[in-house]
Amino acid sequence: MKAEIGSRIRIVKKNDDYSQDYQVGDEFTVEGTWYGGVHVTSPSGVPLSLDEEEFEAADQREERKIDRYSYELGVMDCFCEMVAAGLKTLAMSHPCDTKEERDSYEEDVRRICDSYGIQYYPEDEPFLTDLFPEELNKDKFNYLFFRDPETLGRYMALKREKVHMIKEGIYQGENRRHIAAQFGRLLSYPEERICRYIEKTTGRN
Repeated sequence: MKAEIGSRIRIVKKNDDYSQDYQVGDEFTVEGTWYGGVHVTSPSGVPLSLDEEEFEAADQREERKIDRYSYELGVMDCFCEMVAAGLKTLAMSHPCDTKEERDSYEEDVRRICDSYGIQYYPEDEPFLTDLFPEELNKDKFNYLFFRDPETLGRYMALKREKVHMIKEGIYQGENRRHIAAQFGRLLSYPEERICRYIEKTTGRN
């Protein structure tokens, strides 16, 4: 970059590895310019001639964009770490609109889970309860993360219990709230948060 006398610059690259007079991250005031860069003085009073590629404007803030794939993997990594640490019994990835999109993460999901010593399950039939608004998960695809197979068994049993209640015509009132609350507990949410989520979804206290 071109810099003017009196402007502030920040070191982003060090071409002279042997010099101890400046380091990456140091800031200087430009005292002079030359065709290939600028002249500055180190805190110890040593004159330095810096190449253009070594610095940027001190007030420059490069916009860093994270692609969606990397972002979602980062979120899943966080959930997996929480499961591995025992902070969550069960965790869910963000829902994907298509099975193909969800499956595109699988190789990296397997790698992440292996690194934490936990397991995952590709969920093709989302569990719809009053814990979350239905439109967030209906017809979506995601991953479940857990340490023990027993956790997945509890999740599947809760889904079957809901199906049974619907067939018996009793999926309403306290039974319906019971399913949502049990799901929230499986996700390790505190009771206060479970109640708040259900109230927000249903609009009822």
